[in-house]
Amino acid sequence: MNPFLKKVQEALAARGYDPGPIDGRDGPKTRKAVTAFQQDSGLDPDGQVGTLTENRLFTEQLSRISFDGDGSTAHFARAEFACDCGGSYCDGFPAEMNLELLLKLEALRNALNVPVIITSGVRCQTRNSEVGGVDNSRHLFGQAADCYAPGIPIATIAAIAESLGLSAIRYEAEGFVHLAV
Repeated sequence: MNPFLKKVQEALAARGYDPGPIDGRDGPKTRKAVTAFQQDSGLDPDGQVGTLTENRLFTEQLSRISFDGDGSTAHFARAEFACDCGGSYCDGFPAEMNLELLLKLEALRNALNVPVIITSGVRCQTRNSEVGGVDNSRHLFGQAADCYAPGIPIATIAAIAESLGLSAIRYEAEGFVHLAV
């Protein structure tokens, strides 16, 4: 059983394509459903879930992502985005996180199917200066987050994030990607 293929089957079924049993196994019904989805999405109908098909399949799930009352999503707690000054300069949220960014980070996490670790969310001006952030950093306005996903190359994270409509700056040597709306 392939967990990723099971996730693909679930996404196909949610869109009305019949992949057969949701069992994480490749079979003729799953390939037929993938091909039909690709044709309807304007992609090369090869029956394989490559990067373009994967991104299109999971990008369309954005409208189904919901927030808890405190601004958390299914995979991210609000506290993960708090300023990391530790309360020395602010209350942790000098600005609220941008909802579009949170939706797209959740979609990224769903597409990767592994945890996405937030290393920096919103920042107060003092903390932003301490870490060498630019004067008009999107972190100051809750419009950016730095992150990584264990075992996933930074280039892959950036490519999927860009396909979701985020801007990405890769920090390969430092091991994270800066994502912003």
